[in-house]
Parts: sequence; C-alpha cells; structure tokens
Amino acid sequence: MFPRKELRIRVMSRLYRVVMALLLLAEVSSFGEETSNPGIVARITREGLEYAHRHGVATLKNERSNIKLPDFSGLFSFSWLGEVSYDFHSLKIHHFVVQHSELELLPQRGVGAFLFNDYVSLSGMWKVKKAFMSLAGSFDLSVDGIIMSVSLNLGKDHFGRPTASVGHCSSSIGRVSIDISGNLSWMLNLFQERIEKNLKNMLEQKICNVVRKAVTSRLQPYLQTLPVTWMIDEVAGIDYRLVGAPLVSSQSLDMLFKGEFFNRRQRSPIPFEAPAIMLPQKHDRMIYFAVSEYVFNTASWVYCQNKRMNFIIRNEHLMNLTKLSNHQSAKKWRKQHSNPSCLSQANAPLTTTLSCFSNSFLLLLLQFPLNSPMSLHTSSFRVLIPKLARLYPNMEMELEVSPESAPFLILTPGNVTIMAVVDIQAFALLPKSSDRMPLFQLRGRTNISITIDVSSSRIFGSMTTGSTLKLELKQSNVGVFNVQLMETIFNYYAQHTIYPSLNAKLEEGFPLPLPRDIYLNSLVLQIHKNFLLFGANID
Repeated sequence: MFPRKELRIRVMSRLYRVVMALLLLAEVSSFGEETSNPGIVARITREGLEYAHRHGVATLKNERSNIKLPDFSGLFSFSWLGEVSYDFHSLKIHHFVVQHSELELLPQRGVGAFLFNDYVSLSGMWKVKKAFMSLAGSFDLSVDGIIMSVSLNLGKDHFGRPTASVGHCSSSIGRVSIDISGNLSWMLNLFQERIEKNLKNMLEQKICNVVRKAVTSRLQPYLQTLPVTWMIDEVAGIDYRLVGAPLVSSQSLDMLFKGEFFNRRQRSPIPFEAPAIMLPQKHDRMIYFAVSEYVFNTASWVYCQNKRMNFIIRNEHLMNLTKLSNHQSAKKWRKQHSNPSCLSQANAPLTTTLSCFSNSFLLLLLQFPLNSPMSLHTSSFRVLIPKLARLYPNMEMELEVSPESAPFLILTPGNVTIMAVVDIQAFALLPKSSDRMPLFQLRGRTNISITIDVSSSRIFGSMTTGSTLKLELKQSNVGVFNVQLMETIFNYYAQHTIYPSLNAKLEEGFPLPLPRDIYLNSLVLQIHKNFLLFGANID
C-alpha cells in the first residue's frame, strides 16, 4: 500500500502533464487581488478531466514495475530471547487492481482524486537480527480495501506561475496479509498478526506524507514549466502570467492568462483594456482556448511603437517590380487590368477613366527599366504632378509608409478584419546631400481580411486585401493633384511587397501557453465577438 501511494503520486504528476493545470485546482481565496480581463482563457472540460483520469490509471498500472518502494522495519520480543529487529526490503509490485477511482472538479474548491477498494500484491526479502545473529528469507504481501481521498489546491506565486498544494488527504486500508518463508520463518510467523497490524498502521500514517512530498518534489516543479513569458523576437515577447483565480464549476476549469505582447526594450503599459470573454457552455472537446482580440492588438501596438510597420519605398523596390513584369504574376495582373480600348471610351464615367489611367501608369512602370524616365523620380511624376518636376528637377524620390495608428483587429462572428489607415510621405532626395525635401503626404485607407489557423502548439495566420487602398491628399508642397491615379501603384506594391512581408511574420505565429510534452489534435476553430475560440483533444 505504501507503494500504492507512491504510485498515486506519479499519477498526479502525469495527470497535470496531460491536461495543463488539470490536477491542481485553486481555491478562490488563494487569489485575493483585483484582476483585469484575461487575454487568453484555457478551459478544461469534463471530457478532458475524464481523459486525464483514464491516462492516469493506465500510467499507474504500466509503471508499477518501475516504482521503487521504501523498506520498512520494526521490533518484536521473545520472552527468552529479548528484542529482535526485522527489516523488509527489495519490494516489487506484481499485481495492481484499481476497482474504482474518480477524478472530479470540486466547485469553488479544487480537484479531488479518489480511490476505493484497490488491491496491491507485492513480494520482497526479509531479514532479522539479534546481536551477531542474522537470518533472511522472502515474503509475499497483499494489501486490499485501499481507500484514499486527496484534494489539490492551486495558487500562484509572485511571478504569476501556478503553485500546487495538498488541501486534504486521508487514507485507510482494509486488510494487510503477509506470507513469510525462509529459514526460521516460523519465528516471524509467530508474530504475523502483530507485523500485519504494524504494517497497516504505518502505511495509513505515511501515505499522505508521500502524497505531499510527491506534490512538492514532482508536481510543483512541473508546474513551473508553464511559460510565464515567451520571447518572440528581438522586439516583442508575450506575457503568460496568471491574472486571476481559476474558475471551478462542476463542468469545467478555466485558467486565466494575461495574454499580452510587450516591448522587450522598454516595457510600458498597454493603453487599452481587454474585453470580457464569455465562453459558450456547450463542449465537445477536452480543452478550449479563448484568445481575445486584445492579444493580437497588443502585438500590433508593440510593433507599431517600434516602427516595425513602417516601410520605405525606393527605386530599388521599383526595380523589383520591374523584374516582376516578366513574372507570371505580373503577366496575369497585366492581362486582368490592361484595357487598350479604355482611352477611346469618350462617354465612360470619370471614375472608369481615372482607373484606366492609373492602371496604364502602373503598366508603364512595370515595362520600363530603372534608368528610364518611368521610375521613382521627379520627372516620372511630371504628368501626375506638373509642379513637382519644375521645383525639383531630375531628383530621385522615396516614399515613407507608416500606420497613422496601430491597426486593430476586429473579431465579429465568422469574420476577422483590420481597418488600416496609413500615412504616405513623399520626399525628394537632394543631390550630393543626405537631406530630403518633403513633397506631399497622403492618407491611405483599406480593409484587410485575416485568416486565422491553429496547429498543435501555435496560432498563426495570413492576410489578404478586403478592399483596395483608397488615397486622399493630406498635405502638399507641390500643389494640388489627383491622387486616384496613384492608387494602383500603391495597391500593387502592397500586394507584392508589404503583404508578403507581413504574412511571413504571421506564418511564424506565436505559441500557446502549454506545459511541456502537451500536444493537441482534432482542432476546431470558431470566431466570436471579441475572441477566437478553438477546441482540441489531447495527445
């Protein structure tokens, strides 16, 4: 039975490995502080709890041969010989039967583990000593009617990591039976009843000590593997601290994580709050993750603050676009947008005519080499901005593109969108100087559609244009001009340069707060107001 307890503890450790904080439930009183809304909620359902239970029992049975059981010893007295010490050692488990076991959620308290009427049989060696006399032999031991009840509480340390402790533990043993063999085994058999009683009392007293020791030495260190922060790159990391008490009901356990990106160079408060997350009550998976739009928007804010969303368009970028003119994608674009007869449509609406001109202008950009008049050069914009070439003749230009503010992701049922507003500032590069002259500033607006997906351990995505980029003139040092003719240029550049660059980052994704050796499968994804919800089963 003593071994049984040791086994029980290994199960506890395995169970938490299997279901990320599953075995340890916190009492709400463990968390007294006021907390903000979480960015991520991890929910363990009853299906997940049942999986942990099955896995734990199977682990207990499969690993019985690997469990090292403690030795036990005692004293007995002969009237004519005096006190004789005995020692039972080299114990091995041969048979282990779990008649009934339960792992259940205790609302507002924690997680309970219960074992009833279990049976363990084992064998080992015995030795008795008296003065200079020493005798040895073997024995078989059976322990049945084992009953044990353990509840675990979960707290958090000042780093925001989970902590585990035993809130309650009780155990009892129905019967201990020992069969002793070997030289002079009759001497021990005379005291069999007393030895069995001593073993029973000792096991009942020490089982809970073994449980507490295992929680402290095995389970608690494993909990420390749950990530509190995760460094994404040289700019940003993610804060995965616990922000509130686990919410325990009869159907589920919710763990609340901050889920906030932060600036690695200089951490500062995020200037907006996370919205509340209302998880649906219907479940068909073992574990769920609710990821608030707050998580993505803190990432946008951090990268925007670090100017990682800023782009500079120079002549060499147009050279890359020129190379694309011979590429299949550029040919396809040219076929879709080229309309040789559009200039002859005298009665065409003004918007159609402007679109035709802008498409034709981009086609010229794609067809001329960099050293031709059609490049990012003041002379190339002569038709669009006549005053520009007169004020700054034969000068190269560059365009700075930056978000007007951090673009925020908006989650509505079934949809993920971003409304992006960017500033486009044009400069003339003065010859033989590092100075730049500001020419004009545009504001661009577009809707971006986001596709979100999940793998066994990460969230990732990709973006596509939900609408074309629309430009308006904010300020000009080179006179008023029609910006619609420039929209196609920027749309093409965004589609072939900016979006691929951002998608490369999105495809890397960011990790989920999972303990070591936990992998997810059978994933399902739903988009709710303010949060993504995906469910999974556990390998």
